[in-house]
Amino acid sequence: MTSRQKIIIHTFLISLSVALLIGLGLYVHKNQETFEKIKHIHIGIILMLISMHIINYCFLGLTHRYPLKKDNVFLKFNEWYGLCTVADLYNLLLPASGGTAIRFMYINKKKHIPMSVVLSMSLSVFLPGVLLLGVTGSLYTQFFMGPLSPVFNILKIFFIGLTVGTSIFIFGSRFLVKLFKLKKSFDIKKYFFDRKIFLNSLLCYVGMFLIHPVKVYLSFKAIGVDIPLSQSYEISLILLASAFFQVLPGNVGVKELVTAYISQQYGIQFETALLASLVDRAILLLFLFPFGAYFYWRLFLDASLLKRIPEST
Repeated sequence: MTSRQKIIIHTFLISLSVALLIGLGLYVHKNQETFEKIKHIHIGIILMLISMHIINYCFLGLTHRYPLKKDNVFLKFNEWYGLCTVADLYNLLLPASGGTAIRFMYINKKKHIPMSVVLSMSLSVFLPGVLLLGVTGSLYTQFFMGPLSPVFNILKIFFIGLTVGTSIFIFGSRFLVKLFKLKKSFDIKKYFFDRKIFLNSLLCYVGMFLIHPVKVYLSFKAIGVDIPLSQSYEISLILLASAFFQVLPGNVGVKELVTAYISQQYGIQFETALLASLVDRAILLLFLFPFGAYFYWRLFLDASLLKRIPEST
């Protein structure tokens, strides 16, 4: 793909995100009475949601910190935690989770780890989470989730396909590497088949998966709607599945519409569910913008500015 084609695609995706954002804004404006509830959110719930995000990024950061020890690279707190917040902040601004590349480049340049190793490590610690989501989603949709709409049948197929596809990729990786000549690009066996790294990643993803339904529950609680934890778990499963199709920056508009549509299947009004999703995104931004900006300054700007000071004096 040429640079011109990339610019066209990125411009289109960003324009689409802006259009969805404007559409959501107009919808909110037309339904002001429903969205008046946002003024009455209790500060305690806001603080609880922020704390959920803080803990979530701890788990996410640890999945990337621990494997680097295998290469004798020991990240400080502001690196392993800060890189996650910076990457996710840029994921809200760039298409197709483009902010993740910032973390790759930092480890590559600052820690002198080859990019192929960084990619191998990142893929290896991501796979346990994908496998966990696939297995959990397959079992839950099979035994606990009722057929509320055709979407749930599609969801069941998706989770089963995710489980089977990930398993084939993991255990057939050596064959795939040889078949597609990817040996120079990545090699997951060094990290994925390390028992300590696998268990660390798996436990961190379990923590993140447990936090996600609580965030959904608190988002609805913030606007005065009490939903059973079983429903918040099912909604969170669907939202996690939709994250695999994140093409637009931060899935702006898509996440909100998915939440609103799925919540309708449980008898929750479209506007109410949309408001709950907007509350969740607003509080995420409340956390990410100050933290992401701070860590970006510390990791990427602070050192470079200090180097320039002697030159100008």
